[in-house]
Amino acid sequence: MKTIIKRELLDHLQSIQFIVLLVFSITLFSANGIIFAKKFRQVDSTFQQRTAGSQPHPDTQIIFLFRQSNPYLFLAEGGDLDRPSAYFLMAKGYFSASSAFLSRDYKLPDIPKLDWSFIIKTIFSLYVILLGYAAVSGEKEEGTLRLVLSNPVGRVRFLAGKYIAILCAALVPLLAGCLVSSVILAIVLPQILTFDTVSRILFLLLLSAAYLSLFAFLSLLVSSLIRRSSIALLVLLAVWVVFIVLIPDISGILAQKLAKVPSDYQTAKNLGPFVQKEVWDKINGIQARIDRGELRTEEAVKAEAEKAYESGQEKLRFYEKNYEDSVAQRARLARDLSRLSPIALFQYAADDIALSGIHGEEEFLKNISSYSKIYDAYVMKKTGKLISQSNWMFSSSVKVDGKSIDLHSPQPEAYRGDMSDFPKFVERPARLSEAVRYALGDIAGLLVWNILLAGLAFSMFLRSDVR
Repeated sequence: MKTIIKRELLDHLQSIQFIVLLVFSITLFSANGIIFAKKFRQVDSTFQQRTAGSQPHPDTQIIFLFRQSNPYLFLAEGGDLDRPSAYFLMAKGYFSASSAFLSRDYKLPDIPKLDWSFIIKTIFSLYVILLGYAAVSGEKEEGTLRLVLSNPVGRVRFLAGKYIAILCAALVPLLAGCLVSSVILAIVLPQILTFDTVSRILFLLLLSAAYLSLFAFLSLLVSSLIRRSSIALLVLLAVWVVFIVLIPDISGILAQKLAKVPSDYQTAKNLGPFVQKEVWDKINGIQARIDRGELRTEEAVKAEAEKAYESGQEKLRFYEKNYEDSVAQRARLARDLSRLSPIALFQYAADDIALSGIHGEEEFLKNISSYSKIYDAYVMKKTGKLISQSNWMFSSSVKVDGKSIDLHSPQPEAYRGDMSDFPKFVERPARLSEAVRYALGDIAGLLVWNILLAGLAFSMFLRSDVR
């Protein structure tokens, strides 16, 4: 078996395609380090400027909470650069993404970022296929397979040697590229290469080995089933396209069909009747009560109006939350469907390790929810009351004994006293153990793919005709 591994590995390492991949890998990973370092400096500088401008000026009406610069995005960007960099927070735990700090790549929204996960899931998975498509069928075509197996080697050891050689030949340029990217980051951004970062890098490399392993088994399986290596290559390329393009795209389409999420137009259309029922009908009822003589003073009228507005704001917040939850549910459904592809499993697990993607966003929102309780307690201590709000403001007027009274949505009080004790928002990123817990399902999926394909590959090869 050692002889087979040595022979196969030397053949791979001396091939032109290996040299091309090695150069290509070093180039891509170098570009990754350079691009990320530049982007991280820009984002971190903006974060420092924004927090320096907001923290010295606390507010009991509304505050902005900014996301920290993620030092792990070179591993897996996960769409973080297209997510809002800040949320505004008001009393009673109401927060929402701030459109003023939302940056999206509208020109090229579908161009993937050059992170490690993208390079590994596309370039290296394709390279493993090129290494393995002729592992068995090529030997059959050349007539060497029967000769090799005529020696006391055994089919299991023969195929295991092929598998190990393919995986090692893929890991050599991968490790070289990752090392180059890490060195660039260590030179340009030494502050981000902490023990935690190195731990995440090592974990991602283990994840990458498991991911590339399943493509090695897949290649050996197809090569064992199909006698002609050219046809085996076409079949593997077709499967690769299905995994990387078709399944993710179809998953998004199916999620839109299956998830009952109203469109933006339908949501806006439904909002008018909802506001009429929850707000204006109640305000109009105040005028009717005035006409019946139930409300006689301005103070009583304003108190009733404040209750009506407050109730309306809470219903609007609930309405918005339901819509956001339905959109999130559709996104989760699309992710679950796309997990039929091992490429999606690897991507989502990489996102979790890098604290990006959906779980990274959820962690930040948990931080906001925890802080909102501290903020509410502080506002209550300073102003003595909490007033809920939404994205909507209302105003109207009624008449009491011929006098017009303006009614407005209640506004949080702006405290003007000493706020040197204002609680500072500190984001607590998930630890590696928590990130791994998020990724466990996807990691398990990759292992299942490996076990399934390994079993099929060895089973088919043991039964195949070596002539």
